[in-house]
Amino acid sequence: MKTKAFLSVMAVLLAACHTDFTDIPHTVTAVRGGDTLVLKNGVAVSLIGVEGNAESQSFLEEHVLNQKVQVRFDRSNYPEVDEGTELVWGYATTLRGEALNGELLRRGLTPLDELYLTDSLNAFRRYAQSGGLVPEYALPEESEAADPEAPLEARPPVRRSDESVAEALPDEEVKPRLNSFADLVEYAEQCVFVVLRRNAQGRVDGQGTGFFIGEGLAVSNYHVFEGSNDWYIRAHDGRRYPVTEILKQSREFDFVVFRVATKTYPFLDLAKATPRKGTDIFVLGNPRGLESTVTRGVVSAIRKKTYSDAMLQIDAAISPGSSGSPVMNLQGEVVGIATSQLRDCENCNFAMNINLVKK
Repeated sequence: MKTKAFLSVMAVLLAACHTDFTDIPHTVTAVRGGDTLVLKNGVAVSLIGVEGNAESQSFLEEHVLNQKVQVRFDRSNYPEVDEGTELVWGYATTLRGEALNGELLRRGLTPLDELYLTDSLNAFRRYAQSGGLVPEYALPEESEAADPEAPLEARPPVRRSDESVAEALPDEEVKPRLNSFADLVEYAEQCVFVVLRRNAQGRVDGQGTGFFIGEGLAVSNYHVFEGSNDWYIRAHDGRRYPVTEILKQSREFDFVVFRVATKTYPFLDLAKATPRKGTDIFVLGNPRGLESTVTRGVVSAIRKKTYSDAMLQIDAAISPGSSGSPVMNLQGEVVGIATSQLRDCENCNFAMNINLVKK
């Protein structure tokens, strides 16, 4: 009888050991700095996008102290949580379904902390509740073109263009003379920028990466733009420009093609063919807010998503903030748009084939 009871206890313990951190609720035993929840198991959860202060501290103490929450991680940041883990970055949801990250920002109790922000805050609730896809957003109606000199607060809404991407792309390719990989990176980083989205109150509430593919013509991820009608970019030299037109967008393939109110920056050529498995590539983006970061790798596989060659699997590192980064071959051509990372799979990162924007 004792042996049977012992085996039952061991079975329960082994099952617990194999339970994912996000599968079970955790009791909050302390709140630190207005942006970090300390759980009963000792793990501290820093709330992504939240900049702690006295108001957020009071809100969290009132709503979740000594209560249970569930923790979720975003698509491109899924850490291993084990006995020695002390700190993770994520989203917390009460058992009533209240998404704490988004709620703090929606109530205006805390300013946005952009440092570790990857995706639109409008998607926080969806991530926190299910980790699923972000909801589709509606493009704004056509309006007058934006004045690039107007204050961002006063500019008219973005319009939807009937111009095709093929018509908008430049007729001639740009082939700068480059003597080394470092030269290639130095040229390419002038073409890459940070995408920032703003809510109805004028606050920045989302961040990602984008890049120029023509004069004032650019590409980023659909999920970076999701949920807003107001975006602007911060170029490599620090200057800001509003997005003025949406030419094409695809929720399925996670890309958006748009124009910005400048034609002063160089742009990247698009590869004409899908790269072969084993092709050397590099990614240039803004992971974790660290602007203009370069990672290298290869094309690990070509995956099907409606089309046989729609998705590129790569082993070059990408992290939160890399959404929308160009994936380039060593000839300086864009082969893909960095999109996501498969959790629990080391170096399983994904990019959408750049040729999809021309279909």
